Amino acid sequence: MMNVKKRYTIGVLIGGIHANFPKELISGISAAADELDVNVNFFLGTQTEGFFQDILLEELPGNTYDYQFNTIHDYALLGGLDGLIVRFGMFGVDLESMDAVSLARRFHPVPIVYISEQIDMPGCCSLISDNYGGICSVMEHLINEHHCERILFMSGTRGNIDAEERRRAYLDTMAKYSLPVTPEMIGQGDYSEFVDREVEWLLDHNEHPQAIVFANDDMAISGYKVCRKRGLAIGKDILITGFDDCEVAGSMIPPLATVSQNGALMGRTALRNMIALIEKKEISSERNPVFFIPRESCGCTRKEIFEDGMAGLSLELQKRDQAIARMKQEFIAFQRRSWYIPIIARELNGCMDNETDFCLEVMQKIRNLHPNDAYLFLLEKPLVYDGKENWVCPETLRLASCYHDGRARAYAPEERPRITREHPLTSVTEDGRHHQFMTFLLFSGERQYGLLICDIRMEDFPFFHMLSLQLGLSLRHLEISRQEREHRLAMKHDMERIRRENRALDIKSKYDKLTGLLNLTGFTDRAEELLQTGAGRNAYMIYADLDHLKEINDSWGHLEGNFALSSAAHILKDCLRDSDIVARIGGDEFLALAVSDWETFGSIFRSRVTLACQRLNSSSDKPYYVEISKGIAQFQLNEDTDLQAVIKEADRLLYLDKKNQRSTIRKDAPVS
Repeated sequence: MMNVKKRYTIGVLIGGIHANFPKELISGISAAADELDVNVNFFLGTQTEGFFQDILLEELPGNTYDYQFNTIHDYALLGGLDGLIVRFGMFGVDLESMDAVSLARRFHPVPIVYISEQIDMPGCCSLISDNYGGICSVMEHLINEHHCERILFMSGTRGNIDAEERRRAYLDTMAKYSLPVTPEMIGQGDYSEFVDREVEWLLDHNEHPQAIVFANDDMAISGYKVCRKRGLAIGKDILITGFDDCEVAGSMIPPLATVSQNGALMGRTALRNMIALIEKKEISSERNPVFFIPRESCGCTRKEIFEDGMAGLSLELQKRDQAIARMKQEFIAFQRRSWYIPIIARELNGCMDNETDFCLEVMQKIRNLHPNDAYLFLLEKPLVYDGKENWVCPETLRLASCYHDGRARAYAPEERPRITREHPLTSVTEDGRHHQFMTFLLFSGERQYGLLICDIRMEDFPFFHMLSLQLGLSLRHLEISRQEREHRLAMKHDMERIRRENRALDIKSKYDKLTGLLNLTGFTDRAEELLQTGAGRNAYMIYADLDHLKEINDSWGHLEGNFALSSAAHILKDCLRDSDIVARIGGDEFLALAVSDWETFGSIFRSRVTLACQRLNSSSDKPYYVEISKGIAQFQLNEDTDLQAVIKEADRLLYLDKKNQRSTIRKDAPVS
């Protein structure tokens, strides 16, 4: 049986991709991955603070949360990767707590190729440019060819080996020619093109500098901006050099003198070395050669630069035109696509009631952008990270939705495939085809939600980066919507509970506990309602009294008194209709309100109560009689009726009826 060679999956951890040199590295890695049929998953970090400050021309009022990008590399732990290519020094804004050795130990036993970092560990190798020689050649040119003595230096990211070697080359060359260097002659940059303040500081603290040597081209771009603001003609009033020979260097005005280190070639070499490490082949760290390219920004004239005449100039102009044309095309494509982001946000806002529908809508919108594949992985619950506490990488992700084989699909929360180190990202994304994935962190403020992984071209990265930021905001809105629904549901349950409790309290406050009849409060409320709804009808107010309750309590105890009261309540209730109102208003007293058009209602009711008492007393083995005195007042229902006056009249009639009650309630008492 033929052995099929496994297609490797390589993780690439590169930060600072807003800068030009990392883009060249990625381009080289991508080209080599196509040639060698290797899957690549780019975990790319960037920063936005400098970008927005450059646009707004002022300090940002709030946190840009760029520190979140420092965590993207850790998600590679869930990648299921065969190897890593790392440009360690530019993951994000600041990674002082992590160094190359600790990173290698964290990912052990995965082999690592470091770019721009020296490390001597098993399973690791380094690929680094001749930083020292490159800056030395720049300094020698400025000193010997242009007779510069007051040369300033803008250093790169603190702790980065490239930056340290370039800084040392500057200091050593100045010392070689016995040129003085003060601390104010060295600025601290971050390899971005947003170091305007640092350049301003250099110029403010040094009188009449002749040249500024920048540790990379991106910072030199910032130097161009600051010098122009000050009215300094670059290449004449002040000389400027860079390092990298990025694509835009030759297109700048004037063209930037710089050191070429061929980032694309380094990327290709890094991937080839990575495969050699995986396959246990002998591989050693190496230095990438560099060379200085003089251009007008360092004071050279075209005649001096193009000694071979028009052929060299024509080639340079052709390269410049091609670079400008490509950048214009990328900008136009990005601009047109960016109009789609508000549409995506609007459509997602319509799916906030259902998370599965939301995740499906994400993939349906991404499908319109024509990636090869796309995957949305969400954390089991949002992770809050403030950039101050120690970062702990989540151990689990869930596949929420995907676009694969031309079809968008979403999973219900309980059905989402689980991603762990044992079941990594590759367990979902590998399908036998060649892929180059870009991984984007989804976050909003301090809250992380997961990852978006797309098989796209490098030139599509800026747009998908912006899209990922919008998705982070939309996921935050989704979370808030879910919380609001939960709060509304909790409030609904609370309101239902309160209504139940209020009903219970209402019953307790309006009903007599012993008899189950209304109490005086309940009777009054019901009677007032009846006065409103039954206006004009004939009604009867009944004031009743249990005869000799005190004698029953004193002779046989309160339990017997309670029995007599309950019996009286049942008799009164049974002798009236359900629509009539009956209440115990305290002690041995009862009130009832009956609506009736019968003129004989009073005599009929009296007879019913008397007969009911007789039946109870004849069947009861109690040693006492249960008998009820009654006062009945007739009146008309009307909203102006004085209810208290009617009750008072019924009470007066009750008093007359009580004159006819027995002298004692005892059954064994002699008949008088």
